[in-house]
Amino acid sequence: MLDDRRVPEIRREIREGFSRVVLAAALAIVIWGCAGVHKPGDDAWRSPGIGAPAGAPATGAPVSGAQAEVAQAAPTDRGAARGVSGVWQGISISDCVGEPSDPGRCSAMQRITLTMFQQGTEVTGFYKCAFGNQMCRHLDEAGVIHNGTLKSTRLMMRIMHEDGSMCFFTGRPDGDRFEGGYECLQGGGIVEQGTFQTRRTY
Repeated sequence: MLDDRRVPEIRREIREGFSRVVLAAALAIVIWGCAGVHKPGDDAWRSPGIGAPAGAPATGAPVSGAQAEVAQAAPTDRGAARGVSGVWQGISISDCVGEPSDPGRCSAMQRITLTMFQQGTEVTGFYKCAFGNQMCRHLDEAGVIHNGTLKSTRLMMRIMHEDGSMCFFTGRPDGDRFEGGYECLQGGGIVEQGTFQTRRTY
């Protein structure tokens, strides 16, 4: 039989035990809730567009073709802002159109460097040639850029060589890319023509 004198003590133990259970349950809820709270920088909780720079895709969202094109075009746009000043390196390849003065130079490839300086629409600078699959024409490894003119998007310039010949380079610069055609004259006639491809390296 239960001792009446222990009833208050038992009740006190029940209240204390219940309080401990409630406290443990509340602590568990707090811990669980903190684990689910969004933390700054946690991209998994970020809504589309929130916290992202203007124009940037939301984290985890697929990048559209247009956005990829813009990202790829950025360096080109920066290159366009510089004009054509800089060092351009690439190759020139002669063709066999007509009757070339030296048939042995059909498809001759040279490594070329164009160092150009632009002031307004005027372009000056230097030309260098190096061995590709053949020696440079007439061993002309250097030249000076004269009468270079950039009109709208078209660049035309004349390169004077040490042997008295001249080559006209014409193309349309596109950011850090400059490609086009060339034609070399000497003694009043065309001695070589072809195409060139260069990229700005500096």
